[in-house]
Amino acid sequence: MTNPTRQEIINAHEALEDMHHIARKTTEKWDEEGITDFWKSLILRALPPKPKPTMAEVEWDDDKHFMAEVEHPVEGKAILIVPSDTDGYIHCFIREGSRVLANELESNSLTPTGKRYTLTEVQE
Repeated sequence: MTNPTRQEIINAHEALEDMHHIARKTTEKWDEEGITDFWKSLILRALPPKPKPTMAEVEWDDDKHFMAEVEHPVEGKAILIVPSDTDGYIHCFIREGSRVLANELESNSLTPTGKRYTLTEVQE
């Protein structure tokens, strides 16, 4: 069995959606629509899951991405700070033991988790 790349998996999922859409448009009866849905479900079971988008595929938006959590394959969870002056990198906070460090990580290796953090002022 082959080991498809991330882009090949994405392309396969997109091709399946296009084929399913075309097949549904050309069917005239509910039974035929049902069989196209069934075939799609069979193909989806054999395909690896569609990879989540990385920060390289997302346009930076301060309101959405500043202090958002991402997953990195080596560093684990990280917090986005700001895009780097170096193209393709983002400044992030990462935890290393009991310390928090700032580091530049490649945007194509950062997958958003959907979590965001906010800074709050503490009154003492």
